[in-house]
Amino acid sequence: MTNSLKNFTGRMLLVGCGNMAGAMLDRWLKAGLGPAQVAVVDPVAAPREGIAQFAAVAEWHAAGGAADWIMLGMKPQQLGDVAGTLAEAVAGNTHLLTILAGVSLADLAARFPAAKAQVRILPNLAARIGAGVSAVASLGDADAAAIDGLLTPLGTVVALADDSTMDLVTAFTGSGPAFVFRLIESYAAAGERLGLSAEDALKLATATFGGSTALLENSGEKPGALVAQVASKGGTTQAGLDVLDADGQLAALMTNVLRAARDRGRELADIARGEG
Repeated sequence: MTNSLKNFTGRMLLVGCGNMAGAMLDRWLKAGLGPAQVAVVDPVAAPREGIAQFAAVAEWHAAGGAADWIMLGMKPQQLGDVAGTLAEAVAGNTHLLTILAGVSLADLAARFPAAKAQVRILPNLAARIGAGVSAVASLGDADAAAIDGLLTPLGTVVALADDSTMDLVTAFTGSGPAFVFRLIESYAAAGERLGLSAEDALKLATATFGGSTALLENSGEKPGALVAQVASKGGTTQAGLDVLDADGQLAALMTNVLRAARDRGRELADIARGEG
């Protein structure tokens, strides 16, 4: 699938254009999506040249707005505020996309039954540079090729059979970059505490993490096999690994991190449904 959107002919409305939706939009524009094909409903988003921007869905609707692709990119708890007015603009040719944490395909189908398809997407911030990962699941008569065409410029696309694991995927890949950034930050801080300058520590940490993930991706080997290639019995690496692996604390920590993020996604879903 090509990374170009120069042949994309749809009209798109973004309801909410914060960090994640904004990163997706900027990448789409770089891939050839025409600004005239896009409208944004967001009272505080940074304006983008050539793109019509409105403060509310009602304002866009009153201006004669039309879109066959609508993406929900606001906060999940704001869904109830826009759903009523937006439902009037959803027709039988509309693909309704969402990146809202915790809002299921069933929730979308209940609120927007007229849509041609409801499509749930879980991207992450690396989409900004085309190196993200997007998990996607859909209901209805979804145009799989067109959806893949939209997501491919953002990075890796993983199609799921349904959205039953999306709360975990939200935590795993959607929130994942923040967890990785925190790990890098902590790694650099440890180097600084032990004597490196702050600048050198962050530069070395960033390059170490980046190079390691690139090697893993391109080697075709499992992480454990690469660990064995770095570590030797009684050596410096093994001494550090003994600390990381002690009592399974690292695995337990990461499990707790993902569980907390997943469970918060479920809480947000309850709030979006008016149950929280």
